[in-house]
Amino acid sequence: MTKSRVPRHPVFVVGMPRSGTTLLSSLLDAHPDLVIAPETHYFTRCWPGGTIDRWADIGQMLTRLDQQPGVHDMALSDEEWAAIRGRLRALKAPTHGDILRVLIETYTARSEAPAWGEKTPDHLRNVPEMARQFPNAVFLAIIRDPRDVVLSLRNLPWSRRTTPGQAWTWRTYAALVDRYRAHYTDRFFALRYEDLIVHPEACLRDVCAFLETPFHEAMLQPRQQEDQHFDPDREPWKQKSASEIDASNREKWRVQMSEAERVIVDLIAGRWLSAYDYPRPGIRWRPALIGRILQRLGTAALQRVRRTLRKIRSGRMFNSDAAPRWMKE
Repeated sequence: MTKSRVPRHPVFVVGMPRSGTTLLSSLLDAHPDLVIAPETHYFTRCWPGGTIDRWADIGQMLTRLDQQPGVHDMALSDEEWAAIRGRLRALKAPTHGDILRVLIETYTARSEAPAWGEKTPDHLRNVPEMARQFPNAVFLAIIRDPRDVVLSLRNLPWSRRTTPGQAWTWRTYAALVDRYRAHYTDRFFALRYEDLIVHPEACLRDVCAFLETPFHEAMLQPRQQEDQHFDPDREPWKQKSASEIDASNREKWRVQMSEAERVIVDLIAGRWLSAYDYPRPGIRWRPALIGRILQRLGTAALQRVRRTLRKIRSGRMFNSDAAPRWMKE
């Protein structure tokens, strides 16, 4: 029998959206000593920066949390919400980390698992703040070929960026992963999505070694549909990624992505493509290809200007409305 050893925690799963964070968190959640909570988006949509100064600040944060789809998926009862408020009131000087911790510990208390984690991909940008708020936290980042990421992001209700914009975001995230691995040497672990789906046991054994806990065979079986921590009607794009390890789900860009898009991603993210051992086919430059590239870059620049103007007009004031825009449309 495998000896139980509590994983290092909290465990935060981060990475570029559509890079395999849902699959990784589902596999981790199958570990008998670990519960991975749904996406809270605490530090991306809820946290205004700064500290907690009064009880009204806590109430506002709880209101914003309650607007997140992932928190809805926790299906917290009125009694559980009351317990969360009671625990926070009992703290002398609660922090933002305390709010998130108490929320997830309340959710985790339904099981017998002694360790907890959370998955919000874009929390990658907030690792320094989260590392400060949670001194014992560890971070798992997953990297996927940016060309497949761009393909996977197409037609999603919350993805409004162009291919150049997505490629630039991937490059930014890849650079952050490199920086965090160097700075948080024993607290930050990164793996490739492609390695996870082709060699899942080897990758998960490495992850468990990082978490200082035994590997369990159950981790090779993602949760069944009825146990998934999201609403498949609201977020159908997560269904396959949360329930199936598909070794063939890679390098789709070779047949599904246009040449102009492939070249744009290569031009923007080429250095990190090489760093992560992703193939870089040669480019046969010609006027028609250059024209298509320039057209796409021009469209992306125009959309960027329009988004910037909308942000300026709408302002950046912090308010109680933190629901994702795509759910309102």
